[in-house]
Amino acid sequence: MASGIVIGFFVFLLTGAFLNQLVLHSNEGVFPALIAGVWAAWPFLHHSRVNRFNFLHPVPREYKTPAKHAFATLRQLLAEVSYNYGDKWHIASADPDTGRIIGDLRFTDEQIHHEMDSRGQIHTRKERLQRYIALEVNVRDTGRDTAVIQMDFCPKIEGLQFNACDSIISGLIELTERILGTGVQQGDPADTRLPAPPWWLISISAFALLALLSDINKAIFQ
Repeated sequence: MASGIVIGFFVFLLTGAFLNQLVLHSNEGVFPALIAGVWAAWPFLHHSRVNRFNFLHPVPREYKTPAKHAFATLRQLLAEVSYNYGDKWHIASADPDTGRIIGDLRFTDEQIHHEMDSRGQIHTRKERLQRYIALEVNVRDTGRDTAVIQMDFCPKIEGLQFNACDSIISGLIELTERILGTGVQQGDPADTRLPAPPWWLISISAFALLALLSDINKAIFQ
């Protein structure tokens, strides 16, 4: 995502400078340049969004253990694992008949910010930010003494560190694999290939192109 934003901003500046200085000789090329930047950033943003979806909603895996044992193991794991200074998962419901576990984790992170005062001196300030992860686990019996487990995560964070909960999510998945053994994927992750451009982007691009042609026509006949 960061790469897409940087590349989009660079294309915006480059296109804007080219249109304003060499074509229009005015500042009317900002809007077409902005659309060009969006086009440049869109593939990277799409790829980042799909990867994020695959990370928070990993493909279900089949494990060589009975469903009841897998359910009890995960329930115990969530009850015992802790983070930071004793932050633990809160289990709202755990139904062995349906194989569904609902839980959440709340914790705080401490970050250090550097600030400059009016005299130009740099000071550090500690800030505590809230983190929250909602978790849904579904354990399904395959009828072959194996279990298919699906995990879905929904993190919420304060601040701009969007991946603040990623280490806990990946750690829980790795711990599950370590306890139950390596699972076999049952399905494919969401495809990262680019789809057709969205209609809103095509429409606004057509409008920007018409506006640009009109501005070029004005620049020629002035």
